[in-house]
Amino acid sequence: MEVLKSAVLGIIQGLTEFFPVSSSGHLVIFPYFFKWEQPSLFFAVLLHLGTLLSLFIILFRDMINIIKSFFKGLFIRRLRKDEDFIMALLVIIAIIPAAIAGYFINDIIENIFFQPIFAAFFLLLTAAVLVLFEYIGRRNESRYIAENNKEKKLNYFIAFITGIGQAVAILPGVSRSGLTISSARIFGIKREKAVKFSFLISIPVIFGSFVFELYDFLKAKDSLSGDFSIIPLIVGFVAAFVSGLFAIKFLLKLSAKRNLNFFAIYCIILALVFFIVYFLRK
Repeated sequence: MEVLKSAVLGIIQGLTEFFPVSSSGHLVIFPYFFKWEQPSLFFAVLLHLGTLLSLFIILFRDMINIIKSFFKGLFIRRLRKDEDFIMALLVIIAIIPAAIAGYFINDIIENIFFQPIFAAFFLLLTAAVLVLFEYIGRRNESRYIAENNKEKKLNYFIAFITGIGQAVAILPGVSRSGLTISSARIFGIKREKAVKFSFLISIPVIFGSFVFELYDFLKAKDSLSGDFSIIPLIVGFVAAFVSGLFAIKFLLKLSAKRNLNFFAIYCIILALVFFIVYFLRK
C-alpha cells in the first residue's frame, strides 16, 4: 500500500473512530471514491492498534482508577458505593450487547451490508439519531434538573440501552460513538458525561476488534507471505494514533460547550456526495 493511501486511511480511522460519523462507513466509502482496493487485514489490525493506544493514553488514569476500584469492591463491601466501582459495573453492562452482536452476527452483517450503498444510507440514519436524540435529551436534561435540582446520573438501565446502541453500530455507516453518546444523551445525561462514557465503553470493543482481526490475520494461510512494506504500515499506524488523540481531546472539549449536530450535517453531505458519485458511475 502506498504511503499516501496509508496516511489517508490512518487519519480517517483515527478521526472517525471517535467522531460520531462512523469509521466503518468511511473505510468503505472513501476507497470507493478513489477506486482503491480494500486495505489488507494486517493493515486494519495496525489501525485499530493505533486508535486503541490513543484511548489508553487519554483515559489511562480513569481506566486505572476504575479497574482498581472494581477489584477492591469485589472483596470490600463498603467500597461498592464508590463511583469508580459503579462505573466499572456500568461499563461491563454496556459492553455485553456489543460482545454478543460481534460474536454471533458480525460475519453475517459484513456479508450483507458491507457495501458503500448501505454505508451511505446508514450515515443518514446516524445523522437523524444525532439530531433527534440531542433535541429530546436537552429537554429531558432541563426537565430533570428543574424537578430534582441536580444532574441526572448514569444508571444500569441507561448503560444497557447505550450498549444496545453500540451493538447496532456493527452496521457500517452507523456511528458507534454517535449511537452510544445519543443513547445516553436521550435520557438527559449531560453531554460531556455521555461522551466520556462512550469512550470508556469503546475500549473493550476496539480491543476486541483488534484481537479478532489479529487472530484472523495469524490464522490466514498467506499471513506471512504478503507484501508488507514497513514504511506505509508505520505511517498508517502513526496517522491513526495521532488523529485519534486529536479526535478524543477535541470531542471532550467540544461536548462541554455545544451539541454535536454539525457532525450530522457532515454525515448528510457525505451520503449525498456518495449517491451523486454512485449514480454518475452507473
